[in-house]
Amino acid sequence: MKNSIFLILLLFISSCCDSDLINTISFTQDELAVNPYNGSEVLIFKDDSGKTITYSNGYRRSTTEKVSECDGGCCDYYNLVRNNIALFESTYMESNLQVIIVNDFDKYTGTKGSPLISFAWCYYENTPLGVVTSFGGLPVDSVKEKALAKGWYRDTIYLRNRLFYDVISLPGNCSKPDKLHGDTIYFSETEGIVGLRFSDGNLWVIQ
Repeated sequence: MKNSIFLILLLFISSCCDSDLINTISFTQDELAVNPYNGSEVLIFKDDSGKTITYSNGYRRSTTEKVSECDGGCCDYYNLVRNNIALFESTYMESNLQVIIVNDFDKYTGTKGSPLISFAWCYYENTPLGVVTSFGGLPVDSVKEKALAKGWYRDTIYLRNRLFYDVISLPGNCSKPDKLHGDTIYFSETEGIVGLRFSDGNLWVIQ
């Protein structure tokens, strides 16, 4: 009998830590639509030397994780984070390109976050831990407005003599600035990633 009571109490304590808030941070279709990729595309870029770089083997999926969970007992604080990621891989430098939409819900304050869109370029060639450049992010409900305020929006832009419209140029941030990393990513809500400029000056343009 004592063992049964102990088991019931243990199950109760465990269940009170489980989240019933997962669906509160699900993305709407309008929020997801800011990313034009479904993950099945093949992205081909050409660099300054005329070399083509292909990104494929992609996917787009959503995940939810619980972070900042308290230790022991019944948890009264945690933060749910929801990610929707489109990722494309390439054999070039064992690299990948990511388009990331993220949202969170803070159980302690009861505050639902505003979804943000950001980007990443990562490579692992000769770097076991990887080199990551992140770009952005911007609120998905006001991408153009926030980009304008930051001076990142261009109604037209030429990238190696090709004209693109309504492009956002996002500066890159890398924790290893001595390594090759992204300097600027060029993104259009209708065309996706149209260009990438790197720290060595090389420019990739979508084909």
